Amino acid sequence: MASILAWDWKMTSSVMQTINDWEDIPGIDNVIEHAKTLELKQPLRNLNDLFYESQPEELPWIRTECVIDVVQGAAYLGQAVVFLYKAIDYDGLKCPNNSPVGCAASVAGFITSITWIASYLSFAANACGAAVNSGALCAGDWTALMANFGEMATVGAAVKEDCDFNKDWIALLHVTDANPLPPNWQAFVPAGAAPTVETIAKVDALRTSKRNRNFDLTQCVMADVTNAAAYIVRVILQIRSAASACPEPKACAINIMNIISSFAWISQFTALAVSDCWTKGSQKALCAADISDMVAAVTNGPAAGIATTSDCADMPDPVEEEKHLPMD
Repeated sequence: MASILAWDWKMTSSVMQTINDWEDIPGIDNVIEHAKTLELKQPLRNLNDLFYESQPEELPWIRTECVIDVVQGAAYLGQAVVFLYKAIDYDGLKCPNNSPVGCAASVAGFITSITWIASYLSFAANACGAAVNSGALCAGDWTALMANFGEMATVGAAVKEDCDFNKDWIALLHVTDANPLPPNWQAFVPAGAAPTVETIAKVDALRTSKRNRNFDLTQCVMADVTNAAAYIVRVILQIRSAASACPEPKACAINIMNIISSFAWISQFTALAVSDCWTKGSQKALCAADISDMVAAVTNGPAAGIATTSDCADMPDPVEEEKHLPMD
């Protein structure tokens, strides 16, 4: 058996040595003719479609999207920190028993913000690179879809209180409580130390109030104002994308829903800025923000879902993917 294999190897080697070009391989003509009859799963395309530098007229717009993705990722990081603080130590919103509604909104808002960070970083990985990154786009679509469900959960928890104008919402947040409950540690302080204890309680309440206000201002500047400005730029990019892609139904539907959601988020973050930047807040602004956020999530969620059909395909086509960028 070994001698036969050795003989075959010598014969094969001698034959290959006599063939200088692949055209000389015996039977190669039949192989080529058979290959011509095979059907392709999709037509061959120019690989230059993958690289942004092959489209110099589009490159500035793509880089603009890169900047916006990074900026909004950072903005949602700040918002996540604010929501986490509210869930831990913010009167009227902290968990678990201070306010069930506020707790639900804070926790859902924190999870949603983290999911948006993942989505925008995924889109940035595509827009900031040298070529279309279908894997990053697919990840961005799915995390955006998850984030939109989170937005619905956050709004669903908050809208009942924010849009109920028959309640004293400032009192619910303990902003104007004339007789606040004493902290639990006061029960263990001797009666003779009452004046000192009251002073400490007032100082502690003042410090807490200032800290809460600082987080409100962080939300105002880092999240509300930044996101409102970013969505203005994003909607310009989306309108431009829709103008060229709308002859195709799927790409047009994605772009139109993205435009609607971006305008709704501009409305939401502008309303939130009115409430967060103002010392006394505004219940009407919060209600308007909730309604706007629900409109945005309901329209952007389906857009992200439809986009997965092209971005997450087995053999994604960059030309088709670019027709519905920028996302969200």
